[in-house]
Amino acid sequence: MAVTAQRVALAGEYLVASYLLRYCDSAILAPEGHTSDIILDHENKLYRIQVKTTNSIYHKRNQQYYRWNFRSNRESNRQSKEQRYGSGQIDIFCFVALPLDKIFFLAYEETQNSVAKTIDNIIAINTKDTLLQALEQANKPPKLKPLDLE
Repeated sequence: MAVTAQRVALAGEYLVASYLLRYCDSAILAPEGHTSDIILDHENKLYRIQVKTTNSIYHKRNQQYYRWNFRSNRESNRQSKEQRYGSGQIDIFCFVALPLDKIFFLAYEETQNSVAKTIDNIIAINTKDTLLQALEQANKPPKLKPLDLE
C-alpha cells in the first residue's frame, strides 16, 4: 500500500474510532494484518469493524459519488485485488467519505461487494442511526436448526 493510501486509511480509522468512543465503551485499533480495523467494546460485547475509506469522487451519469469496493465470501471464488471478507470475520463495515468527514455503518449481512452513494445522500445520512441499526443487526441471535429425527 502506498504511503498516501496508508495515510487515507489511517485517517479514516482514527475518525471512526473517535466517533465510536463518543457512544461506546472502547474502540481499539486492531494490529496490522488483522481482518478487522477496530475492535469495539459496547455493553460487554465485542464487535469487529472493518473501515473502508475513500478520498476520491467517482463520476457516473452526471452525478458525483463516493464508492467503496471490497469482496465478501458471498461472491464466486474468482481472483481479485480486493481483500475478501467472510462471515465471522467482520461484524460491521464502516464507510468513510474523508473529504466530507462523514461516516456510516452497515452490518456485514447488509453489504454487497461495493457501496456507492451520491454526495447529497451521504450528507443526509444520520451516522448515529446507522451505528444503532448495524449494532442491532449484528446482535440478532443465530437461527437454530434442529436435527430431523425422522
